[in-house]
Amino acid sequence: MTLPQVLLWPHVRRLLSLQPFWALAFATFFKALEMANPAHSAPPLSFVHYLVANVIGALTTLAVAAPLWYGLASRCWRQSDAARQRHAQEGMYALLPRPLMLTLALVVFLISAPLSHGLWTLYMRGTGALPADPAAPATLFIAMVFHGFSMLVIFVVDLFRVRAQMLRQRAEQSQRLHAQAQLQRLQAQLEPHMLFNTLANLHALIDTQPAAAQDMLAHLIDYLRATLSASRAGSVTLREEMAHAQDYLALMQVRMGRRLQVQMDIAPELNEVPLPPMLVQPLIENAIKHGLDPLPEGGTLRIRAFRDGEMLSIQVQDSGQGCPAIDEPRPHPGQGFGLKCIRERLLASYGEAGTLHLDSAHHADTPDHQPHGTTATLSLPLRPPTWAPAHS
Repeated sequence: MTLPQVLLWPHVRRLLSLQPFWALAFATFFKALEMANPAHSAPPLSFVHYLVANVIGALTTLAVAAPLWYGLASRCWRQSDAARQRHAQEGMYALLPRPLMLTLALVVFLISAPLSHGLWTLYMRGTGALPADPAAPATLFIAMVFHGFSMLVIFVVDLFRVRAQMLRQRAEQSQRLHAQAQLQRLQAQLEPHMLFNTLANLHALIDTQPAAAQDMLAHLIDYLRATLSASRAGSVTLREEMAHAQDYLALMQVRMGRRLQVQMDIAPELNEVPLPPMLVQPLIENAIKHGLDPLPEGGTLRIRAFRDGEMLSIQVQDSGQGCPAIDEPRPHPGQGFGLKCIRERLLASYGEAGTLHLDSAHHADTPDHQPHGTTATLSLPLRPPTWAPAHS
């Protein structure tokens, strides 16, 4: 088993991208030390000399450390399950046992410090800035002290960055698993809810309309075969969701006959937009049960899907009896289990970005001025659901 190089090279690229910041910070710090102790810095070095020294030191350290770390980490990766588990929990620095990591740091320091000092000496002599006096501040000892200090600061900062990143990833994973469990629980509750309501309708037809009951049972079998597996998926396309909704409407039209008129208007360009499954069917069920079915003449159900800026809007509108105070938090006939389940699933899938709004239309030409007809509007981001449950 080979250690993936992706564990090393993005990290090296990050350190290289931060090198200008570290070089400027350390050059400023060392120049400030020199200015604070002028008696020990004759002749003084310029800011550029310190800047070049830090760039050379960082590049030399990376050139020495990266191959050594990768070689040792590859061996641990192949031979130790514990090393791979440590990496999964704490990041790349945990691949090596601590004693080996400390030994590696010491070896890298003992190699890179003299090497970077030698390269910097060549640069200084090339510019004519290196004094001939061996007691000058650019001695090997002082260079190693500065180099070691720089290595320690960069390592400690990066170690805490990696650990913070791993903690954040574990927190996100825990939140994702919690959301997945919540969504699966809600969907597991929603499926029997829909099935029991449909069976109750079927039971009501058996004695009065046996032929219609048989027809409805055949549609129910086809509907369950097509939708139960889809309802357990992480997400479905709008086209699939509308197909499932049409299957359910076919069931209801067997029972209601001409009392149920359906109009659908789905924007074709939105057919492949992903969304959580079983969002539209509970809205249709709610509109029929509370809006249309209580009326002797029935009514019309309109289903629309259109783009509203960066959001997908799905509207389910009925011409039924409506429901007053439909958005109030207290329980009432317009807010049953299905709507509560939808709101909880939207929160788990999209956070605050996904919403469900219900509104009853008031007709001024009616004597009582009561609401007649209800519109349920789903507003969803066009992106895939963030916490969609895994396919099972």
